[in-house]
Amino acid sequence: MSGKIVEYNKIDCEVLGISSAAGATSQAYDMREFPQAAVLVAVEGSYAPGVTIDLMESSAATAAGSSAAASKAGLVIGGTAATYITGGGVRKMTLTMGTASTADEYFTLTAGTVTKKFTYTTSTAAWAAGSTLQTATNQYFGSTVGSTVNAGIQGSLDSLKTAIESTLGFAGTLLCSTPTTGTLTVEVADSAAGALGLTATAVMTALVNQAVGCFDLKADALSTGKRYIAAKVSTASTACRAAVTLIRGGGRYMPAANVKYKLSS
Repeated sequence: MSGKIVEYNKIDCEVLGISSAAGATSQAYDMREFPQAAVLVAVEGSYAPGVTIDLMESSAATAAGSSAAASKAGLVIGGTAATYITGGGVRKMTLTMGTASTADEYFTLTAGTVTKKFTYTTSTAAWAAGSTLQTATNQYFGSTVGSTVNAGIQGSLDSLKTAIESTLGFAGTLLCSTPTTGTLTVEVADSAAGALGLTATAVMTALVNQAVGCFDLKADALSTGKRYIAAKVSTASTACRAAVTLIRGGGRYMPAANVKYKLSS
């Protein structure tokens, strides 16, 4: 098939600012002439309680919408302060190490269907490069200084970064960085099989920074008389930003001159 992707699919994007539990709703998009669509919502912000996305439907662009469009229940993305479920669509999170960590405490980190165990230790023999104690089912990390001082926290997170990125860990499917001496940011790479998950313990907690949810729908599943769809995004308390992308497919060919964004050659 020749031509640009945007000539065979109608693609729209917008950004919402969420500041309260009332949330915000995207503009309504007309499904007439399009048999199917995908609505993707990516949220960004330092939040823990999770973000709720509702797929809305209405009879007109200016009419009030109703939720559960096309019989799609709302999605909750992100996670709770204690446990981030893999099904929460988490793309990026910041890990913070507990300052009262003791030897042999561990947490688990998941990417898609792959889960790894990471155990804290002050034994160099366990976490040092080339250690035979490191296995695919249990990675050690830590520092000889201990976790009650900054140098110990930084050294522990540096060794954790090495373990996550190693061949016994996630081997490049997760991208790690250290924005501060006391935190480690983990992000899903394109080669990863799925979203992030983490079981928090005393040794490691996390804060979600980015999460994504998607509705895939057929136009004929909308309620009678409803042909416009929108995404409503709300959060319990914390402000965040949400990028909404709508891809409508199966319609007639549309010359690229009809796009509502700046398009490259």
